[in-house]
Amino acid sequence: MKINLDKLIRRETDKLDLNFSQKIDTINYCNNSYKLSSPINIKGKVSNTNKGLYLDIDVDFILIDNCSRCLDEVEVPIEYSIQGFLVKEGFDEDEFEDDDALIFDGQEVDFVDIIEQTLDFKIPASVLCKEDCKGLCQGCGANLNIEACSCNESANDEEIIDPRFAKLKDIFKND
Repeated sequence: MKINLDKLIRRETDKLDLNFSQKIDTINYCNNSYKLSSPINIKGKVSNTNKGLYLDIDVDFILIDNCSRCLDEVEVPIEYSIQGFLVKEGFDEDEFEDDDALIFDGQEVDFVDIIEQTLDFKIPASVLCKEDCKGLCQGCGANLNIEACSCNESANDEEIIDPRFAKLKDIFKND
């Protein structure tokens, strides 16, 4: 997903309109690799300003994450806007303190890199397959949305209590 910016850099044009989709298999964020189930759609523009190249785009795609309770795969729609100046690595941070600075190599912009730089707070911290997801059984690991637990229901407290904490049980006994 690379776009060459030579015409903007040489000031042959003032803006470059963007409206395209591309199928990408995975995207990386915080040492995690997420599968994508839809193409990445980009719509917006790159403008040549007095301060530099300004990127203003809308991005949307669907990534696949795991439910926080039952670990089933869930499709998560992601849609957000990216605004900021395109800068080369080693830029002067004081010059862009009021605006976002998005790093590119100087000739072309790789939108996968830009998306990976801007995914902060866009991916939900916890994803649920459905609001009333029952999760996994702590004992046998069964997905409680699909099957009943196979744990022995007649298990008493003695079997469940960690022996290191067994003495604490005596505190709650009635005299």
